[in-house]
Amino acid sequence: MEKYKQIEQLKQQLRKTRENGDFEREWFIKHAPSQTTRQFIQNQKHVTHSELQILSELTYNDTATPFKKLQSMSPLSQGMLSRYVNRLTAQTLVEKYHPIDNKKEIFLRLTKIGYELGMLHLALHQTIRIQEERILSDYSDDDVTNLVQLATKLLDARQTL
Repeated sequence: MEKYKQIEQLKQQLRKTRENGDFEREWFIKHAPSQTTRQFIQNQKHVTHSELQILSELTYNDTATPFKKLQSMSPLSQGMLSRYVNRLTAQTLVEKYHPIDNKKEIFLRLTKIGYELGMLHLALHQTIRIQEERILSDYSDDDVTNLVQLATKLLDARQTL
């Protein structure tokens, strides 16, 4: 029974973390490189993680990225990716355009704020990774394997309700 109580306490802590606001948004505001980007984040209701991933992918190219290239790098379906790109365009984070010689092909270019958000997203993931690696260094490979197996079994049990 003690094991069950420990798992329940952990689940409560996870719920509280989710309910206590958006720590990622706060991190973005704190680390935004410009006042314009900080203001954008404060005024924006929500930018999805998928949209942030798209912005991050687009930061790897100095100039424009063909939509087809982005599509080949993305796990999203073409329809979902198109919807997200349209939302990012409406939010003025991405510019869409056709090259002069090809009206069918679509190219994407980040705006300044879009670039800063993409870079912030990459920096946040890097910061999280460093913290997690530091924490994991206290545990053996077997400890981590056991934890992953336990979490997987608990998640699988919920799927069979």
